Amino acid sequence: MLRNIHFFNIKSEVNEERILRLLDNEIAEYAKAFGCIERKTWKLLSAHVQGQPAQSAAYMNESLWPSQKEADAFTQAFREDPPEKVEKAYAEVQAGIDPEKTVRYVDEEG
Repeated sequence: MLRNIHFFNIKSEVNEERILRLLDNEIAEYAKAFGCIERKTWKLLSAHVQGQPAQSAAYMNESLWPSQKEADAFTQAFREDPPEKVEKAYAEVQAGIDPEKTVRYVDEEG
């Protein structure tokens, strides 16, 4: 299995509901066509250090793949020739978020 996690913030002037819908619908459905088992966005709780807000992402988008092979096939297809609808959704998401960090890991079988 491969788990891919993106931590990000949504820009203040951007419609949160729309960005989350694009991630969890248009982009997720395209990923599932390549074998993605699950893809979901989570709103995270605030982190605090001694009562003060800590710098952290407010959102996490997580996808679970059967193996690195399927995840890489999705990435390659998306780079080469994504459907117009998905390409537009991805461009809107990228314009509306501030990425913080990506974590990608596989288990022993992945």
